[in-house]
Amino acid sequence: MAKQTDPRLVQAMNAIASGQPQQAESLCLSVLSEKKRDDLAMALLAQVYNSTGKYDDAIQLIRDAISKNNKRADYHGLLGDMLTTKGDFRKALDAYNKALKLKPDHHGVIAGKANTWLRLNEPHKARSLVEPLVQQGNEDVTVAIVFARSLIGDEKPNEAADVLLGHLPAKQEPIETRRTLYFVLGKAMELAGEYKSAMEAYQEGNDLSASDFDLDGCIQKHDDIMKTFPIEHGGVTEESVLDSSNRVFIVGMLRSGSTLTEQIIDAHPMGRGLGELETLPRLMNDVLGGESFEEGWHRCTVEQRNSLVSQYLQDASCKTNESVLVDKQLGNYQFVGVIHALFPKAKIIHCTRNPLSMGLSCFAQKLPPMTNPWASSLRDIGHFYNEYARLMHHWRELLGDHMLEVQYEDLVSKQEETTRTILEFCGLEFHERCMRFWETGRVVLTLSQDQVRKPMYNSSVSRHERFGSLLEPLRDSLGLFK
Repeated sequence: MAKQTDPRLVQAMNAIASGQPQQAESLCLSVLSEKKRDDLAMALLAQVYNSTGKYDDAIQLIRDAISKNNKRADYHGLLGDMLTTKGDFRKALDAYNKALKLKPDHHGVIAGKANTWLRLNEPHKARSLVEPLVQQGNEDVTVAIVFARSLIGDEKPNEAADVLLGHLPAKQEPIETRRTLYFVLGKAMELAGEYKSAMEAYQEGNDLSASDFDLDGCIQKHDDIMKTFPIEHGGVTEESVLDSSNRVFIVGMLRSGSTLTEQIIDAHPMGRGLGELETLPRLMNDVLGGESFEEGWHRCTVEQRNSLVSQYLQDASCKTNESVLVDKQLGNYQFVGVIHALFPKAKIIHCTRNPLSMGLSCFAQKLPPMTNPWASSLRDIGHFYNEYARLMHHWRELLGDHMLEVQYEDLVSKQEETTRTILEFCGLEFHERCMRFWETGRVVLTLSQDQVRKPMYNSSVSRHERFGSLLEPLRDSLGLFK
């Protein structure tokens, strides 16, 4: 007799499908507290953790589920999805192959494997996997999305749009699948020159994940930060006994050229990009402990601050011999004063971009659920940008030449000059490899993973101009005029 599924896990499945990961997490944990070996609870919780950025926990859970029940193709497929998210593409392909041995016609697994081939810049291998299903006319939405992506890669956006339009409105699909469908459709429409239709698709995708952005709370938080590090005091505490002169912090907004900047440094023989580290935000969360920024920071003793420095340098280290290490956690824009106080010899690079192009790029990008609540509305993007710019102006006044600003448009139009400026600021000599940053083969896990595999291009510089009046809500909230 088949084992009966715990009703709480059925509820968890529905919560995942409807975009409620916190509810799903609570239900799965409830089951596991009573049935520690329930493989379905592990697999569902792994899905939740993967969707909310807890990648290592997710992979461990799905491996545990497979160890309890290795005959489920969907478990192996989930492992493949998670390994792809982490950038471990070869192991992901192995997981998909195991799944397909168990169930050769599993559309979700086929789509996952094809998506991994796309991540490996092998669109023809991806297309060969999914095209037979599309030709038969029985593909599910996940297969259609990957097929459309492969068509976009082959510069066939109209065909990609037609494939996706045939699956709308897809109301029976999980929310994250529908979100993906709309954002890929938007990209296809944009590349086809159908900007009104593209904006409508991006809007549909954002509406499915809309969050309430607390502008007043954001303003209050930034005010508190600026009070903590007043310009007239310089914001510097006692210098740490630990050397941090080889550290580079890249900060800014999403879609500002930060990954490109990190990739240029990483291409240098003596540079190493560590990605978007959560180390400093985690340590600062422990320091603040629910207090206001000003109260929590001033309560922190010199000994505690030195301990923070030690913990950070230990956690954010690598085992190779590069002399410059880069932390590209953009959210550290809030902690520029902290960075300068704790690591006075560290380098800080602020990546900037035309706010209209940057705002559009944020709006047109499928971001992880429960993140960046300001990004699902053009007006909120503009309001958040103004607040972020206000705080960054404060840091410029505080730090002066201790912070380098890198304009995305300059990086594109004056690549060598800007590259030399970045390297010199980091204490590195110019190296030709940095001009060919896309050849490194490095795995990039950020939203710009596709862009940094290509030579420098300028098609995104004035992206906003093609949308004209469709961006009026963004222009209005930014305070810009035609």
